[in-house]
Amino acid sequence: MTPTPPAPSDIARARCATGVCLGVEGVGDDRVEVRLTCPEVAELARPGEFCQLQVGPGPVPLLRRPFSVCRADPEGGVLAFYLGVVGEGTARLAALRRGDRVGVLGPLGRGFTVPDPPATLLMVAGGLGAAPFPLLAQACHRRGVALAWLNGAASAGRLYPAERLGAPVASHCATEDGSRGARGLLTDILGPLLATADRVAACGPNRMLAQVASIVAEATPRVPLEVSLEAPMGCGFGTCLGCAVPVRAGDGARALALCCRTGPVMAAERVDWSRLLALPPAHAA
Repeated sequence: MTPTPPAPSDIARARCATGVCLGVEGVGDDRVEVRLTCPEVAELARPGEFCQLQVGPGPVPLLRRPFSVCRADPEGGVLAFYLGVVGEGTARLAALRRGDRVGVLGPLGRGFTVPDPPATLLMVAGGLGAAPFPLLAQACHRRGVALAWLNGAASAGRLYPAERLGAPVASHCATEDGSRGARGLLTDILGPLLATADRVAACGPNRMLAQVASIVAEATPRVPLEVSLEAPMGCGFGTCLGCAVPVRAGDGARALALCCRTGPVMAAERVDWSRLLALPPAHAA
């Protein structure tokens, strides 16, 4: 039976809340997990959705920053976000101390499909693209879905530890410097893993996602692939129009879709990859 994919983003579900920092934990090299008490959002967040975080009390930086929900504990009211320092906003979040307050708007966006059992989901994460997968892994495990994990990064210290996913997985990894797993890119070892997967969920840089989509499209039998795209989401709910990404309409015509509403998770075949890769990168955090 084909599982029903999540509907497009319903902004009526979003809450504008205040999170209180519980702590910032280092995860490998130059990576942290920020934990917030924010029960209003934690009880609603689903795998693949994101929140817009206000990184300071003043007008600079002006815009909130989008981050996939890494973990959500409805009973404890806790949210977690996995991030690396790439700009002023992420630097401020990484420097939070216990008790600091953070504005949280969410959950937003369209998330991943959680398959129906029996099924095996292959989760493919490049670098910081590991962020949405703990929440997805836990949802799949509760439903009885088997999981495989393919993680790629520049070095071992930038891999996301499989044990932090919170669910049993068949783990595979690749590092560019060969410090753990296969030497090279995760796309170098993806092909053989598709034979055991019923579905694939991927998150990472758009260029990596395009390569994953190409490999999956050529596989036999072909398995459904969902990708979580990167885009500059200024507002997160469809007003600023900054996150428009090129897609293919039903008749094959060119079109645009707002990543924050139609995505960030989309079926890979819907994305117009050549036009997407021609756009500037979304590094503004």
